[in-house]
Amino acid sequence: MNDEVDLDALAAEFAEGLPAVKGVFLSSLKPNVDYPGHTRDNPTSSAGLLFALRGRALFEFDGAPCDLEPGRVAHGAANMTLKPRVQGDSDFEYVLVHYELAGRDRARIPGRRPYADSRYLLEPGELPGLADRLQLLHRTWNASGGLASLRAKELFYGILGDVLEAARRRGRREGDDPIGQIVEYIHRSYMEPHTLGSLAERCGGMDVKRFSYLFRKRTGFFPIDYVIRQRMLQARRLLAASSYGVARIAESVGYADAHYFSRLFRKYEGCSPTEYRRRFGNCPPWFR
Repeated sequence: MNDEVDLDALAAEFAEGLPAVKGVFLSSLKPNVDYPGHTRDNPTSSAGLLFALRGRALFEFDGAPCDLEPGRVAHGAANMTLKPRVQGDSDFEYVLVHYELAGRDRARIPGRRPYADSRYLLEPGELPGLADRLQLLHRTWNASGGLASLRAKELFYGILGDVLEAARRRGRREGDDPIGQIVEYIHRSYMEPHTLGSLAERCGGMDVKRFSYLFRKRTGFFPIDYVIRQRMLQARRLLAASSYGVARIAESVGYADAHYFSRLFRKYEGCSPTEYRRRFGNCPPWFR
């Protein structure tokens, strides 16, 4: 879709500029439908990030094709043409975030077109909980009042930061950093029934003791402890940002037994899931 994105420069552009969320849209496209999209007479109104949630579609930004599926995020600038076409027989579901970025001159790099005025593709992979956070962003943006607008902006920043960090991790070549690859794998699949042996086997069949040593040296935690901490992180997010029951949250992060989950949560977080929600409900932990 474009040349390789300099993720640090992109992050700096957002950090130094003054972004304003102008709209958040949760929508879907049907297969075998000819959507008009945006033309030269009716171009896109704002820059936007398009997050694929389900299905697959081909989007053309100013004629440049971009194949989108979960784990990919496309960016288009204002005043572009846009033509979508669903691939396959399933609906394509997505979230589109329109934004404006003021004060970009502070982050401008001589000789390079600002990313806000460009089309590009990010490939963070499928991030745990991203769909829930995007849906929360959609609900928050569509609520009324200044506080809702502020929280939508905070949510957008948190999502964007996690996407850029995941894209940077994913950009490392396979094999260059085997422990890093396992860390990324755990981030994507923390809800799966991992064991020390299965993780070591995935790391090129490495000896279990050596794998555990290298993993702890890299992260500061033993592998299974790291898995549990990722589960607790996602549980905190869901408790604070959703109305799901504790049993459902426990199951979504990998625990069929809600009582066992609650005991683990208290051990790692110092309070019960119910108490955590009472303290931080409607104030997701990525706000802080």
